[in-house]
Amino acid sequence: MGMAMTNDHTESVTGSATVARSWYAQMRSVFGKPRVSLMSATHDAVPEVDHPSSSVASMLGTIPTLRFTTPARLQRLAEATSREHVEMGEAVTRQGQQAEDVFYIVDGTFEVLISHFGHTPDFIRTLHAGDSFGELGVLYDVPRTATVRCASPGELLRIPGEAFLDALETGA
Repeated sequence: MGMAMTNDHTESVTGSATVARSWYAQMRSVFGKPRVSLMSATHDAVPEVDHPSSSVASMLGTIPTLRFTTPARLQRLAEATSREHVEMGEAVTRQGQQAEDVFYIVDGTFEVLISHFGHTPDFIRTLHAGDSFGELGVLYDVPRTATVRCASPGELLRIPGEAFLDALETGA
């Protein structure tokens, strides 16, 4: 009987440890982005005069997927990136289309919509300045999983998919 209690206790500890690890991973990802933003904000002040794209590079460095990309690679990526104005109602990506670019929101609000089996799209969430989207399609070479539509006029950084993947490469 004492043995059975020990086994039950071990299972609950293992379950709790899994929950704790999961919670820690979520919290780490939640707190990881602002730390990167704060670091890039301090480096932004001086180089901006010499390199106009350095502010773009620091914005790109806040994208979680690019967190460990070197400053040199971020700079090259910034040079390949274009800035675009988007009007309200304009669809930036459409569910099912081929994914060619990644986007970073500089300003404005954007709605994420997903349609199931051809039905009217469901609203999933709103994206704001500092958010990025489109990484999954580029990383895994799959069609867009959602439509992203502009809800209030804004500006985006359009990052070419090939340049995005090049910035992620490790080694030479």
